[in-house]
Amino acid sequence: MLAGEPSKCQLTPRHVVSHKIARNSKPFCDGEFFKECLLDSAELICLEQKEAFENVPLSQRTVTRRIGDIARNLELQLQHRAVNFDFFSLVLDESCDVHDTAQLLIFVCGITKDFKITEELAAMQSMKGTTTGNDLFTEVNACLDTLGIKWDKLAGVTMDGCPNLPGKNVGLLKRMQDKVTEIDPEQKLVFLH
Repeated sequence: MLAGEPSKCQLTPRHVVSHKIARNSKPFCDGEFFKECLLDSAELICLEQKEAFENVPLSQRTVTRRIGDIARNLELQLQHRAVNFDFFSLVLDESCDVHDTAQLLIFVCGITKDFKITEELAAMQSMKGTTTGNDLFTEVNACLDTLGIKWDKLAGVTMDGCPNLPGKNVGLLKRMQDKVTEIDPEQKLVFLH
């Protein structure tokens, strides 16, 4: 099981529909439509169970809350795995969404001493205002803090060609190398473009 996929035992019956809606990128209001379909089907297939289907709340607000519950559960799973990483690397990608807001995607790939590998999207940060190397470093640092990962375990960074990432003097990668060197002057990060 991946950290991005809750196990079946973690999904309560009330969360199953919300999980399907999120996995298929459907609007959260589709829960109400889905409930209508369930009720119509129950009338035809198992009329005696219709009341059980009526009691399943699938309003947009409920679906939103349950998807939030699932997201928090996945974040906790990743945090639990991340604290056991012996080494990890990051993949960074900066792009703009449809509203021209900069988005920083932070992927983490970690390995434990018993060679268990985890590769997951750790964060997607919307960057309001500027996207300087310092701004990006602040977001990456906050992500690592949230996951409980220490900088001295960082082995490498892969990124896209965004000019704010690889800046020689003030870019994100410079700030990251400085942070690692501050902890261990001998450690050199591997950067891939």
